[in-house]
Amino acid sequence: MFNIMLDPVPTAWEGFPIDSDFRTGIQISQIFEDKEMMDAEKFSAASELLFTGIMPYPEEQVQAIQWFLSGWNHDNIPKSKNTVRVMDYDVDQWRIYSDFRHHYGIDLHTAEMHYWQFMGLLTTLEECAFTHVIEIRTKKVTAKMSNEEKVAIAKAKKMYAIEQSEEKIPDEVKEKNLEAIKMFEEMRKAKP
Repeated sequence: MFNIMLDPVPTAWEGFPIDSDFRTGIQISQIFEDKEMMDAEKFSAASELLFTGIMPYPEEQVQAIQWFLSGWNHDNIPKSKNTVRVMDYDVDQWRIYSDFRHHYGIDLHTAEMHYWQFMGLLTTLEECAFTHVIEIRTKKVTAKMSNEEKVAIAKAKKMYAIEQSEEKIPDEVKEKNLEAIKMFEEMRKAKP
């Protein structure tokens, strides 16, 4: 079992070098939330981000990605089929950014940090804007609540909903986004 206080953060999986930066973990998480990609595409794109050189076989890539995304977490949280998305790195970006600045003094725009360190800090944030919104998204309406409370919760849930709108992203915007990602990857690979 990995221990952040005793062990160096991993920069390889089974001997294969990885890009362990927290931004890589965020991008991989975003890939797996993409409703327009097939599972095989998701794992392929995630592997391209995670591995910095030679890659393991595809079935091992799946294991490596799962390890990278969850290896930091040692809690025994039961898996539920009715999981509701409670956070989104795009929708919640400013809450996460400002809360890291406020609570930890970390500027996520310039920070160098392992994904596991980032997740450890993110999931243990004290009461703040980010945790407040998570609480609203997960709040259950009960029969004991007054109508005013139910209306207020519904309004807050709508305000902080992850699925903002069903509007389609124009193809030219998608192409520009893909070009920007490719440029980022080229710059990242050229980094000394």
